[in-house]
Order: sequence, then structure tokens, then C-alpha cells
Amino acid sequence: RDHPLYQNVSVQVDGLYHCPWEGDSSCHHRPEKLKCNYDKFVDSHLKPYRCKVTDCEKTSFSSTACLLRHEREAHNMHGHGDKPFLCTYEGCDRAVPGNGFPRHWNLRDHMRRVHNDLEPPNSSPNLHQKGVKRKADSKL
Repeated sequence: RDHPLYQNVSVQVDGLYHCPWEGDSSCHHRPEKLKCNYDKFVDSHLKPYRCKVTDCEKTSFSSTACLLRHEREAHNMHGHGDKPFLCTYEGCDRAVPGNGFPRHWNLRDHMRRVHNDLEPPNSSPNLHQKGVKRKADSKL
């Protein structure tokens, strides 16, 4: 974050940090009290995090989390190359084990775009899904 927009900033008269792109149709950021949130505004516009893989050198991201997800999913880096969500259409390249999708959202998007299928069947991977919370049975 060596761009001048990160260093040469101060709170406005209202005591808040305003996005430099405030007023542009592409910017929907609201003024914030915290500089760290202002920095995220600037990140979202400048996309300072770049993929270092030669074929992707112009690909940029607004956060390290987005860059890491890209590296993991596009380049099988960081040891998380599982793609357990498979397309349900026979003959589709994405129905082959190992060539599916790492996230259910990506599968849904594929089904909608490629197969014009708005409601794909519930296809969960054979492994435990992280982040899935179950409601505990409550007995009164």
C-alpha cells in the first residue's frame, strides 16, 4: 500500500474518512470513522493485490483473501485444490471428478450460465462442508 491515497489522507470536516471516488457511479462507499475501512475503500478501487503467475499477471484483487482464493482455486496453490462440487449433466467436463468446483456457489453459477439451469439439484461433496451450521434440536 504505497500509493499516495493511503498516506495523504485525513478526516473531513464531518470527522469521517471519505472514499476518493465518492460521487462516481461505480462507488457506493459511505464515509467511515476508521482509517482501516478507508484503506479498504481504496483497495476496492485500485485492486493492489496481483497474481504472480505469468498467465495471470494482469489479474488483480482488492484483498489478500481474494488473491489467495484465486491462487488456491485457479492454480491449486496453498494445498487446497479440492473441487468436490460436480456438475450433474452427463458429458460435461465439470462432471468429471477432480474437475468440479471448489465452492457450491461456483457450481450454481456454472449450471445457470452453461446449462441454463436455474435450480441445480442439491449436490454436496462427500467430504464435510466447512462453515455449515446445524440447528441443535431443542427439547422443552
